[in-house]
Amino acid sequence: MFLVRMTAAAFAALALLAVPSAQAQNVPPAGTTFVYLNSAQILQAAPGSADAQRTFDRELGEWRQELEQQAAVVDSLLRDYQRQEVMLSPQAKEQKQAEIQTRQQELQNRRLELENQAQQRQQELLRPILESVTGLIDQIRSENNYAMVFDISTEGVVAAAPELDITSLVMQRMGTAEPATGDTP
Repeated sequence: MFLVRMTAAAFAALALLAVPSAQAQNVPPAGTTFVYLNSAQILQAAPGSADAQRTFDRELGEWRQELEQQAAVVDSLLRDYQRQEVMLSPQAKEQKQAEIQTRQQELQNRRLELENQAQQRQQELLRPILESVTGLIDQIRSENNYAMVFDISTEGVVAAAPELDITSLVMQRMGTAEPATGDTP
């Protein structure tokens, strides 16, 4: 009789372990309508994001180098002008000043152009990743009947119950490693 009770108890325990609870799957309790996640953490771990970041960093480095070279030319012109200023005629001074101002304006225009180009390139690199993550989040929202999913990485949420955080669930569905504990506020 003891063996039968023990076997039944063990069987019941195994049955409980085989059916994971909502908390073990990092799913908020049934009936929850509002949940949150940390999109920055998810995007950082998303497949392809590391490659996209490396590509962006490499291209950004090339653009910075270009700007540094142009800035060095402007600085050189300015130093030359300052050394020669006392010996230059008023007409030569005006000509040199105009040349320096033109180069400074060209540098500023190129800086703005590259900033816009960098923003566009970053969006271009992230678009497929964002679309995939957004689709996954919407799928999870739909499957679990969540009315809203908030993003705590935008600093709009002041406080939230940890059991409503679905960051781990999204990351598990993406097939990425689970975030370290304590990473979400």
